[in-house]
Amino acid sequence: MDIKNIHSAVRSNPVVAYDENGKATDEKIVRTAGKPYQIKMETVRGTIAADGRALAYIRVKAVDKDGNLCPHADGLVQFEVKGAGTFKALANGDPTNLEAFHKPQMHLFNGQLTLIVQAAEEAGKIQVQAQSKGLKKDVLLVNAVAAP
Repeated sequence: MDIKNIHSAVRSNPVVAYDENGKATDEKIVRTAGKPYQIKMETVRGTIAADGRALAYIRVKAVDKDGNLCPHADGLVQFEVKGAGTFKALANGDPTNLEAFHKPQMHLFNGQLTLIVQAAEEAGKIQVQAQSKGLKKDVLLVNAVAAP
């Protein structure tokens, strides 16, 4: 088998979880990723307080054309934050990584990293752009709303 081409064969495999009695309790389809195609960002909290302290944690990942995570992607991702917030930090989970976490660029580790943005004290939209050489860029909006 040619190890260089192993990632080009896109396959899906069912994974089943069983309880102690052998009864299926959950099932999921796991798909082998194709070539990295784009950077994708997502956040659980799309709205944060515009209080100058609130943080939004954004998951950044390299995905193939079908949206599957590409766990072997390790490209440099560069960020630009505009509007009602500022760039705060990055982390990729690699314990051997020596890149500065306070600069708006970092290499992916296992295909992903985490970006942190901080709200300003004025309400508005925080626009985050991520780009990596050879991949489609992504733009994410986080709403910063007036604090109660």
